[in-house]
Amino acid sequence: MIDRRSMRPSPEFGYHERMQNVTVVLSPDPERGGYSVSVPAAPGAMSDGDSRAEALANIRESVELWLEVATERGRGLLNETAELVAEEVATILGFREEFAWDRSIEIATITIRTPVLA
Repeated sequence: MIDRRSMRPSPEFGYHERMQNVTVVLSPDPERGGYSVSVPAAPGAMSDGDSRAEALANIRESVELWLEVATERGRGLLNETAELVAEEVATILGFREEFAWDRSIEIATITIRTPVLA
């Protein structure tokens, strides 16, 4: 169990945490402004923000919550490979092409807390 107020794994339940870097893909929205952002190694973990900084803060929270559920189910992040990141980039570029948006995206790295069963 994770203490939701502090978002820290609870040692009494056999969890500890470690820090981990993960790749994220930022996609600027030319119509409304801001960014959408996804994590190739955490399928379905997506967020957005009015600025790059806000989008990165929001995706950090999103992927940490995603990991909480995955850890409780005995799972974790996918093995982050160049192929996995390239697939995500190709998917996002495909969406951008459908909407006739430019092809500018950004790949960045964030550091997240990952709960680990002790």
